Amino acid sequence: MAFSMVLLLLCACVIFENAIAEISSMDYKPNGDNTLLYQPGYELIMHLDQDTFDDTVFEKGRKNSFVIEFYADWCGHCRSFAPAYREFASEVRSWRNVTQVATMNCADIYNKDICKANDITTFPTMKVRIILFEKIIR
Repeated sequence: MAFSMVLLLLCACVIFENAIAEISSMDYKPNGDNTLLYQPGYELIMHLDQDTFDDTVFEKGRKNSFVIEFYADWCGHCRSFAPAYREFASEVRSWRNVTQVATMNCADIYNKDICKANDITTFPTMKVRIILFEKIIR
């Protein structure tokens, strides 16, 4: 009886852990209230937020790398950089199986913890997450 209860509890934990994982997609609209510099679903840039960052970027078994722009929607440099980042995303769209272009709005209080964990102190900041030989380089 005790073994079956432990097994049942273990299964429930695995199911719960998998249920809370949230993976971003190209048309994902990030949570939060701030204005976005890029339009989800219309541009070739994936949006990340507090809920999707770790599960998407560090997804187990993922074979592609990420180029991520951390920006603040109020930042003049970020607004000036946006057309170049759009062009970059367009230029590398055929490389999707190798790299994914993504962005996160750090001005939104919703994303505060992820931006802090990634040591984002200036805007825009670019970070690259690369997979080499099945090892993650942060």
